[in-house]
This record gives sequence, structure tokens and C-alpha cells, in this order.
Amino acid sequence: MLKLNRSTEYGLMALSYIRSKTNGEVTSAREISEKFQLPFEILAKTLQRLKEQGVITSTYGTRGGYILARDLKGINFAEFLSIMEGPVSIVSCLQECDGKDSSCEYTTNCNIKSMMSALNTRFYDFLNRISVEELTRAALPRSIEFDSSTASAYDSVVFGASGEEP
Repeated sequence: MLKLNRSTEYGLMALSYIRSKTNGEVTSAREISEKFQLPFEILAKTLQRLKEQGVITSTYGTRGGYILARDLKGINFAEFLSIMEGPVSIVSCLQECDGKDSSCEYTTNCNIKSMMSALNTRFYDFLNRISVEELTRAALPRSIEFDSSTASAYDSVVFGASGEEP
């Protein structure tokens, strides 16, 4: 199970809400916080991170708030996760198993390192094929609708390159 941290969840909720506004209409952190009953401080930091990464932009003043700075179709889920959570990998040791200064005591004798690295690559490729726009569509709280290329990527991750179930 991929477990997202709270700021990632809040970021997706905020982006979904911001994109639902009419073109040019700003949304305040307070408005989003109250609408979804989210902790204001965490949400404000999340929005700041999205602003720093150029996903949203802000205006100041009494009518200030946030608007999208980038088209969400151009941001894939892997990029979004990297913005919000740092490097993406199936297992934490993959980031340590580069052969240098590894804190993993099994690095030299690990017999699944290459398999986990290949799985991580396929998982990352799958996340690359999902746009943040797909995830923030209004209809998505009920189900995620994948286009044919995303569905193929999902099948590849789940069933392997051959397309057959294990």
C-alpha cells in the first residue's frame, strides 16, 4: 500500500478545489481549510510548498489567495509525490543501496536489490503516467478512471511485462 503523508493528501484536496474555481478566481488557505476542515497551519505550509515549486501562485491583500500556475495535466503523480514527499521508491533501502555509505547492513549480500530496483522503476513509470489533473477531477472521489496508456502501465506493474498474471 502506498501511504501518502497528510500534506500530500491536503495538497491534492487543495488543488482539486482550486481547479474547480472559475478561471482567475482566487482561493484562500482559510477557505480551503474551512471547506474541508483541515488544520490551517499544515495546509498553509502545504500550499507554500506548492507555490515554491511553481504549481500554484498567490496574490496578496484582502482578496488574495491561490490560483493554478501550471496546467495539472503537465504534472505527473511521480513529480507531485517528489514535490510533497521526496524521492519515490517501493522500499526505503533502494535510496541507500547505491553502494556508498549505505546504512543497510545487508547491502553487500542482498539478493533482491536488482528485483526491487526493477519493480521500483516500473512503479515509478506507472506513477509518471497519471496526471495530477486525473487525480483532481471532480468525479474521482468515487473511482479513478484511467486512460488506455495508464491502464496498460497498471497492467505492466501488476502483471509484469508479459501481461500475464503471476
